[in-house]
Amino acid sequence: MSNENRISLAIPEETATAVKQHFTEAAQMLAPYLINLTPEEKKSLPKVGDKGYSFVNKGNEYLQLPSTPMPPYLNVPEISVDLKGYDTLRQILQVIMPTIDRLDDTMTLSGSEAYGGVLAFYNYIKGAAKAGVPGAQTIYDDLSARFPGRKVKAATGE
Repeated sequence: MSNENRISLAIPEETATAVKQHFTEAAQMLAPYLINLTPEEKKSLPKVGDKGYSFVNKGNEYLQLPSTPMPPYLNVPEISVDLKGYDTLRQILQVIMPTIDRLDDTMTLSGSEAYGGVLAFYNYIKGAAKAGVPGAQTIYDDLSARFPGRKVKAATGE
């Protein structure tokens, strides 16, 4: 564990409130157009990656040509609508993903540093409790609930 403090994060409350408000407004604006899929539904659907997107886009271009032979069961206008929707969402995601990635990275580092500091305190208080330091046992008992499966087993002779 490193003692290096790589981050000291103190976002002003008014900044956090304004950012949350803007993201809430954006989510509300998008809500009528977005859906939720179950994990099973997501897993069962074909995915459009970079190569898949090129395939879908090119196929849609062919579908727009009057001379292209096509099966009668295809709803060509709906394919174009879906592709346009995908494009729009992809553009929105491209704008917000870098911020989401940085939020996640910053939250990970901030949480990790806080966890490491409290873990160091926990290990200290554990030793203090073993040494009989007044008040340490109560703190240790409270914090040790975080590690329920780590009880020291008595020697069984196995």
